[in-house]
This record gives sequence, structure tokens and C-alpha cells, in this order.
Amino acid sequence: MADSSIADQRTAPAGGSFLTEAVGTSRIFTVEDLDEDQRAMASEAQRFMEKEVWPKERRLESKEGKAAAEMVKVLKKACDLGFAQVEVPEKYDGIGADKVTSLLLADKLGTSGDFCVTWGAHSGIGLAPILYFGNDAQKKKFAMRIASGETVSCYALSEPGSGSDALAARTTAVLSPDGKHYILNGTKQWITNATWMDVGVVFAKVDGDKFTGFIVERGTPGFTVGNEEHKLGLRGSSTCQLIFNDAYVPVENVLGEIGKGHKIAFNTLNLGRYKLGVGVLALAKRALGEALQYANDRKQFGTRVADFGIIRQMVTDSTIGIYLGESLCYRIAGNIDVRLHALQTEAPDYIEKQMAAIEEYAIEASAAKVFCSEVLDRVLDRALQWHGGYGFVEDYNIEKFVRDARVNRIFEGTNEINRMLIPGTLFKRQMQSRLDLFGAIKDMQKRLGTGDLGTPPKSTEGTDLAEFALQRLKWLTLLVAQAASTKFGMALDGEQETLAQLSDLVIDSYAIDSAIARTKQRKAAGGDEVVTSAICTVAAVEALDRASATAQRVLENAFAGDELAPWASKASQLGAHVPAALLPLRRLIAKKTVDDLGYKLSSY
Repeated sequence: MADSSIADQRTAPAGGSFLTEAVGTSRIFTVEDLDEDQRAMASEAQRFMEKEVWPKERRLESKEGKAAAEMVKVLKKACDLGFAQVEVPEKYDGIGADKVTSLLLADKLGTSGDFCVTWGAHSGIGLAPILYFGNDAQKKKFAMRIASGETVSCYALSEPGSGSDALAARTTAVLSPDGKHYILNGTKQWITNATWMDVGVVFAKVDGDKFTGFIVERGTPGFTVGNEEHKLGLRGSSTCQLIFNDAYVPVENVLGEIGKGHKIAFNTLNLGRYKLGVGVLALAKRALGEALQYANDRKQFGTRVADFGIIRQMVTDSTIGIYLGESLCYRIAGNIDVRLHALQTEAPDYIEKQMAAIEEYAIEASAAKVFCSEVLDRVLDRALQWHGGYGFVEDYNIEKFVRDARVNRIFEGTNEINRMLIPGTLFKRQMQSRLDLFGAIKDMQKRLGTGDLGTPPKSTEGTDLAEFALQRLKWLTLLVAQAASTKFGMALDGEQETLAQLSDLVIDSYAIDSAIARTKQRKAAGGDEVVTSAICTVAAVEALDRASATAQRVLENAFAGDELAPWASKASQLGAHVPAALLPLRRLIAKKTVDDLGYKLSSY
């Protein structure tokens, strides 16, 4: 498959540099850059979902469907089509495609919650650790069988007492007296695919302190699977405990190095987060389309529900969220692909550099997970509202969508944990000289001193106003970061309320930066970007309003009296309200989506 993700992109900026660089400094990958092979695969995946999954959704989540393991049959059909072989190197009978292609599949296969989580646990987090950290024998034995669907995989990190704090795991592993096995004891919790698993990636502490990955097979002596959990949603997927009671795992099934399991766990989560982001957006698109079909057909007071202004405002917000989320997710995959393409696959440190390329965009991956999962919940809440009472019963899909979606803000690291990771990683990279936040802050302070902050364009056409508001948003974000680090110093990691607010500013900056860059590239390619430009303008101006209020509140909580005054003055200048008539733009966005009966701003 062609390396379309690097066709027009030769460099990938440092992770987090979107805060310090002007929008459009580097070309980003967008869905408009997908090649013909990728689009053909996307179409095949879409047909698979519409034919093999959507008609069976209620059956898959029923007790009868679970008992008959209907989901496994569907999963194997997807593997028969080669979907799980996308990231497997050709050396191991895979396709060896890039991260963009893998993300594209997550996008198309994400339109059904039950299947999406089952698929992700099998072909994503259940396969990636073996592909990246397994030795040649492990890849030949396990990766090929997982990719073909011969065996079902899972990923076991969480425990009853350690969810977000994964490294506090209590499952232990000790070497047997004959040196041939590691004996595992402990329990893993919330394990997707547990009932159906044939093999799983499991984490335990060797000798009680060396966090290590293992490949565990069904039938291992001392290993059992617990009872099925009764869940709010995702009832078609399997979720159980994995229980180890003197379970004998062969030493050749150690994954990677003893004591280096954190590298496996964290890099796998980084990969999973931006894939989860695009996957949940797929469900948001489907739900928006179905809800608009209902709102188009149903009338109240002689008017179509879809024609009420207050409903159209919700349509606008949904469209904006999806466009921004789609833009940022594909940007991440494209940047990773550029870095991976530059590596020598036969080099002895290839795996280490491969992981570094993925870790480089840990900030962006966390932003994708938080932003997209929360966009989905807002889209679903609005879609259910448009259905009225019918949205609360099983006659329509929206009831199931809402149940299935809630967990997205919990797994792959809770949104709260990811919000803590974002500013923490930013500050860490500044200390490592990997990111020049101080340089950008110095420039911002100089502009404040000279008054060189620019003048907002009077027109709302194009992206000029959006770019102006975005730059102010970035400066406000840097100001809050400077103020927080000045006030709290090394104790900042204990100020979680402040970190969460800073994180929201960073996430908004990245999402809007991605959308503007994408829109400018689309326009440069000859596209009519009136609607997407309107999206960028509304998103940027409204985000700046939110950021202004957030910055003032953070500063007031950190400082008082004479100490507060200079900070508040700077925030007031940077966050000054940008006058703009946004309602006509909002109506334009809503009309496009309502007329299209769904999100149709991208065709792939």
C-alpha cells in the first residue's frame, strides 16, 4: 500500500509545538490526502459494518447472542477480510501498512460500540504489544494467528485496586525453581474479550517490583476466567476478570525485557488513544445522521424538528466537534508515519526509535482521547433530545448508542488522567529542551509590552479571524502555564484543578489549530471552504471567550491583590473579546448538515 501519509509531508514537528508555532507552519495529514487503496479499504470496511454488524447489534448484545458467541463469528469475518493484518509487517504475512491506514480502519469500524471495543482489544491493544515488543518467535507464533482470526486476543493491565494507577499492580510473577516458568498470582479486572480469549498480553511484577509483560495462553495451568460482568453498555462485548492462581507461564512468553513492562503499557495506550478518538467520532457521525433523519421526518407545531433554530444550534455544535476531532486525529497519525518512514527498519535500535516516534505525540494522543470522547457524548445527548421520549426506549438506536458511549471517558486512561498528562508532559519537555515554551512565552511578553498583538479582521469570511483568535488563545494558554509554574513551582503537580483548566486550553488550541490547517490546505487545493472556514471561525472565537474566563479564574485563584494585577492585566489584553456576528455562520453550518442529513464534510 502506498505511503500516502508522507506524500506531501516530509517533516514532522515536535510534539506540543502547535502551541509555539503559527498555524500552518507544517503541512498536516488530512483525510483528503487518503490514496485510492486506502479509500477502497475504507469502503470495504463500511460495507462490512452495514452488512455484518449493524443488522445484528441487538442480537449481539442479547443473552442468546452472547451464549452463541456471535461476536466471535463477526470478529473472524473481519479478520478474513484482512483488516487485522494492516499493521502486521509483510515478513509475518501482513500488509505492513502505515498508521494512517490503521487509523482509517478504526474510523470505519467504530460505528458500533460493541464491535468496536471487541475489535480494538483484539487487533489493537491485544496485538500491538506483540508486534512492537515481541521477539521473532513470538511474532510468528502469536501475531500471525491473531491477525488471521485463528486466535482471539486481549490486553490485561487493570486490576481491582489499580485502574488509572497501572504501575501499582499487585499481580506478581516469580521464577519457578527449574527456571522454565514464571508463576503468576493475582487478578486482572475489566478485561475485554476475556470470555473468548485464546491469548492475552498480561502485566505482572517479577519478584514484586519489576513491572513486566507476559503472553498468556488459554489453558495455562492455574489460569481461569471469571464471570461475565453485567454492564450499562457494550453488552455485546465480553468483560471479565482474569484470575491467576499459581499460573505457570513459560519463560519464552516474557514480552520484551524484565522490568520494562511500563514501556509496553504506556506506548500501547498512546496508540490506543488516538485510535479511540477517531473510533468514537465514527459513532458520533452515525448517531448524528440517524437523529437528523428522525428530526427531518418528525413535525411539531407544524414544523420539522430539524428546522427549529435551537435544534440547528445543536447541529452546528455537533458538526464543529466532529470536524475538529477528525482533523486532529489524522494529523497525529500522519506525523507518526513521517517519523517512522525515516527510520531504518533493520537498525538494532529500530524498536526503541519506533516507540520514540509514537511517544513524541503523547500530548496529542491524550488530547484526541479527551476531545473526541466528550464530543461523542455531547452529540449523543443532543441526538437523544431531538428524539424526545422515543430516544429513551429501544425502538431507536440512540438509546443503545448512549449506553455504549459512556465508558469511552473511562478506559484508555480516564479523561481526568489524560488531562493531567497533557500539561505534565509539556513542562517535562520544556525541562528536557525538547520544546521551547519559554521562547514562545518570551515572545508573547514582548508583544504585550509593545502592544504588538494584532488587530482582529473585520470580516468573518475565510480563516483570518479564526487564525487571529487562535493565536490569542495560544498566548493565553502560555500565560496560564507561566503563571501556574511561577506560583506553584515544583508543587504544581498537586494543583490538579489548575492543571485540568490548563489542559482544556491546550486541547482547544490543538483541535482548532488542526481544523484551520486542514481548511487552509483544502482551500489551497481548490476546495470551496465556506462552511469549513465558518466552522474554524466559530470554534476559535468561542474558544477564546471560554479561555478568557478560564484564565482570569486561574489567575484569581493563584494570586491576590497587587500580585494579581499584572497577571490579570495581561490576561485581559490577550483575552479581549473579538466582536463577530457568529449566528449567520452557525446557521450556514447547520444548513449544510441538515440538508445533507448528516456530517458530509469529508468523503472517504
